Amino acid sequence: MSNYQLHTAISQPRYSRYFLACADNKRKAMMLYRANLKLSRELYGVIGMFEIILRNSIDRHLTTKKGNRWLEEAAEPGGYLDSSGCEHSFHSIQEAIQSLGILYTHDRLIAELTFGFWRYQFARKEFAASGSTLLEIFPNRPFGTRQKDVFHHLIKINEVRNRIAHYEPICFDGNVISTERILRRYNLILALFGWLGCNRNKILYGIDGVLKAINLINNIL
Repeated sequence: MSNYQLHTAISQPRYSRYFLACADNKRKAMMLYRANLKLSRELYGVIGMFEIILRNSIDRHLTTKKGNRWLEEAAEPGGYLDSSGCEHSFHSIQEAIQSLGILYTHDRLIAELTFGFWRYQFARKEFAASGSTLLEIFPNRPFGTRQKDVFHHLIKINEVRNRIAHYEPICFDGNVISTERILRRYNLILALFGWLGCNRNKILYGIDGVLKAINLINNIL
């Protein structure tokens, strides 16, 4: 697709942000738009891998603590999520089971639930309801790490994930081109891989091009 075709295919409000950030330079604006897409793609892959490992770590931990049907039983009447303050998680499980229908299995249910659901397992109410033990999935967490620290870290990652999923740009700070915030989020994900006890270099081998994508944007400045 030529620059002209791309320009006409993108809505004016969306394109104008790139255009203004590049001082009305059409060529740079198109370069920035494409570089933002590349960064989004690369970072989304890293977040996706983190999400898989996070949810599987939670599943293994709570399976050990509560049994193979811990998730399903949590959303049954009298289950541990059937309590004040846990309504969102409670209904998320029920809706996911209903959505799966005859295709339902425990593993598919794990995959069906969103990053937002897994994040909320570290919210104060859900964390306490599950037994206040979920920090154990982070064996290498810094001394003094609290449930709310993990929760706020996951909020930051979830926000970036949602921006990418909704095709919102991640290469700006306000209306200025900047990759500093995204670099901080990327480094946070790498740190959390370490907290989980993962070798991030092996896990992300061949799928992590975030720093190259960041440099591509920085070279447009």
